[in-house]
Amino acid sequence: MSTDNMTATLSSPSLNLSFDLRSAPFYQKNAQNFILQQFANQLPAMQNLGLLDIYLSRGNSVEAHWHPNAAELVYVIEGEAIVSILNPFTLQVLTYRVKPPQTVYIPMGWWHWEIALKDRTHLLAIFDNHAAQTVFGSDVLRKTPPEVFQIIYGVNAAQLAEVLKPINQTVIIGPPDATQAQLQQGVPFQY
Repeated sequence: MSTDNMTATLSSPSLNLSFDLRSAPFYQKNAQNFILQQFANQLPAMQNLGLLDIYLSRGNSVEAHWHPNAAELVYVIEGEAIVSILNPFTLQVLTYRVKPPQTVYIPMGWWHWEIALKDRTHLLAIFDNHAAQTVFGSDVLRKTPPEVFQIIYGVNAAQLAEVLKPINQTVIIGPPDATQAQLQQGVPFQY
């Protein structure tokens, strides 16, 4: 937002600086696993700031993804989670086991994911951009023709297509319900 537009927004007689995230769901897998959002689309006065309010039950994860235009700070409000980040310079996976009130910083463009270790895990993801973009791993896998992987990496396109067949939509919160059912039936979650 330009300085003139921001000045107009802040000086408006109808200025609103409050927002209820419950009115802006980003994604809902079920009643225990969902994400609420607040960016400039929800509250126009926000400058260079946005957030996702993330609720996860044990064993559920925010799928691997990256933000091409924003850095992120993950703050643990309740529960416990693993936050993993791939360092693109060293190719090392940095893994942090975090509880309240710990944070993890994720640089812009770095591949990362979060896994809840406890039920009622509540995370706040804060972005330094009022319109943060996200590229989800499931989209990269399902939208890239298997023949591209065969040409570039030498993998068998038909076998890869079969392996990737269950990924038929953007995942956002995984695992699929069938795996979640196994976790709830007593198959221990290990990390």
